[in-house]
Amino acid sequence: MKPSNPMQQLQQWKANNGKSSERKNASAKSAVKNSSNLKFEETSKTQQETQGETKNKYQGKLYANPLAFKFAQLTRQFKLILDSNRKCLEVYPDDFHHKLKMRDEMVDLIGRLKAGGKLLNALAKSQGITFCRDNQSTLKDFNQANGYLIHKFGEVVAQIERLNIERIEGEKLQGVSNE
Repeated sequence: MKPSNPMQQLQQWKANNGKSSERKNASAKSAVKNSSNLKFEETSKTQQETQGETKNKYQGKLYANPLAFKFAQLTRQFKLILDSNRKCLEVYPDDFHHKLKMRDEMVDLIGRLKAGGKLLNALAKSQGITFCRDNQSTLKDFNQANGYLIHKFGEVVAQIERLNIERIEGEKLQGVSNE
């Protein structure tokens, strides 16, 4: 019977395939009679191997807030906002000023969230040792949620700014072609 848990399935597969690969390795070792007489030359790594090493290195800051997975529906709503912004520019370019207004509101909200987070953290630090574990946990949760919202609102703001630049460049091109 196959286990329903993917991790158990993987362990079972490794156990089954590990035995067969051990047998293959053992038979391959016995095929060479005087393996001590064999000489192995060191070869340099291929170009593909060296490229793979550089790609695996950590590059830049990755956004890894655990709330992105916990709040999957909220993350989906932010994705819909991004899709809506793109669609608005394509279908209703004359009404894009509403998106610019939303961008300004989000920039204001980001500023308020950042200021509130700094204030709360400063208050928490001023309490010092008297700060209990429950409050520390609550503060950590708040900082994660605050960071999540700031990041998501920032994504929307950045996209609206990019779309606005596209819109302005498109208007300039149309103005040149109409003349």
